[in-house]
Amino acid sequence: MRGVVNDRGEATVRLRVRGPDGFELGIDVAVDTGFNASLTLSQIEVAVLGLEYESSGKAALADGTVRQFEIYAAEIEWGQTWRRVSVSAVGEAALLGMKLLAGHELRIAVVPGGVVEITPLA
Repeated sequence: MRGVVNDRGEATVRLRVRGPDGFELGIDVAVDTGFNASLTLSQIEVAVLGLEYESSGKAALADGTVRQFEIYAAEIEWGQTWRRVSVSAVGEAALLGMKLLAGHELRIAVVPGGVVEITPLA
């Protein structure tokens, strides 16, 4: 999987995300190595995809605040297959976390327009 470092210095990749009725969105997500779950999407993206509610949770954000959020089920295209993931509806930013990166190598050329690569380790 390849992406790019945007003008804000964020390492981004485009994910295809699919809801339960098969509707898909291509979403640019920022790689967040400080986020230990799989994926965050905005409430708007969750609603557009028609994602099914799974549970709720709490998270301590980087600024120290604690927020409650809802967790939904979705599928993402990961490599050559579709993979079921839990999506946290927190904030407005779409983030890819460490749970999805487990078992992969992440390489980032940290300059605007730099290449972002996520490759399986084995």
